Amino acid sequence: MKKVFSILMVAFAMTAMVACEPENSGTDTPGDNNTANGYSAEMFVGSWQVERMTVDGQDRTPQNMLFIMNEDGTGLANDNGRTENNGFTWSVDGDRLTITPSSGDHFVYTVTSLTDNECTFSGNNVPMTDIPGNVEVHLVRAS
Repeated sequence: MKKVFSILMVAFAMTAMVACEPENSGTDTPGDNNTANGYSAEMFVGSWQVERMTVDGQDRTPQNMLFIMNEDGTGLANDNGRTENNGFTWSVDGDRLTITPSSGDHFVYTVTSLTDNECTFSGNNVPMTDIPGNVEVHLVRAS
């Protein structure tokens, strides 16, 4: 029920944004990879390998961590083969990436760079954990 509600809220928000903005205004519209105010959700869909992660300036790169981001706004973190309880939902608003683990907490990250094959974001919490700190994560597309 919680997952269905989250998906409906994301769909409603996207519909409201499209309905309120003029054409080509920079909103997060599927198929539009060159938005004026940020990034499209479509650009994040796929599997992303954590290539580098720093926490408070220290290298904390996990050995083998993969984020799988599905088109429907759900995702899964594969931490060296462990996926149990690593589900999450995600959304994009401009340059803000919000990740909500199944625990219900949500974390907002600032996307500083995104191309077809690389993504860098920063925030105040290690993704998928309760560990606070000045975090920067660099991902490369796995598929």
